[in-house]
Amino acid sequence: ASVKKRLDQLTSIQFVIKLNENSKYFDCLLERFPNIKNSTSYTINEIDKISNHIHNLIKENIAPVKGLVLTGGKSTRMGRDKSELVYYKKSQKEHVKELLENNNLETFYSVQASSEKENEIHDIFLNLGPFGGVCSAFQKDPNSAWLVMATDVPFVNNELIQLLLQKRNPSKIATTVKGKNKEFPEPLITIYEPKAYGKLLAYLAQGYSCPRKMLINSDVEIIEVDDNLIRNINTPEEFEQVKKELNS
Repeated sequence: ASVKKRLDQLTSIQFVIKLNENSKYFDCLLERFPNIKNSTSYTINEIDKISNHIHNLIKENIAPVKGLVLTGGKSTRMGRDKSELVYYKKSQKEHVKELLENNNLETFYSVQASSEKENEIHDIFLNLGPFGGVCSAFQKDPNSAWLVMATDVPFVNNELIQLLLQKRNPSKIATTVKGKNKEFPEPLITIYEPKAYGKLLAYLAQGYSCPRKMLINSDVEIIEVDDNLIRNINTPEEFEQVKKELNS
């Protein structure tokens, strides 16, 4: 009777679980889905087979990941655009984009003023900083996950990007990194899943535009890493110090 009541809700039968091999299909099912007998079926005791089938279905439906490099910040303390600083013989925004593209991610720059380049996403959520950049990326493609990268973390390397992708948990709102000695996660080295978009908009509706606040109050996967790997560089003095460290 419960199945009969819900026939209209059965829109995509992936497989059937029977009580035992001799269990018969209900007449209402056969009438509505004449080919149901050709569907993959398991008995209720075949736990491993059922689990593997579900696992494979989830893998098939995991959103692809795209890269987003945050540029164009005001960089008040630095006195100039931090994305244009050069640590590795090219601007940091180019370096970060290459890091992401080397991991097979289609990557875009998040920009405030659009020059209509194909690899740019114009920020349409004005004056919200990185929060607006992430939301703008989701508006462009809400069905992809976005690996968001800041440009003021010059010690982020290929190994960290790979770790983030390997440890990604698509069942969570996001997968993020946190320094081992830090209290909070780093929202600008994070993979945001498609479901994060609605959560971000809900926070915005309440007057909040801090992605870290959303992460702290959501179900996220946290990867602990060495603090120095995600060190922020915000002043000319810090910039000069990092260049000395990288050249030593």
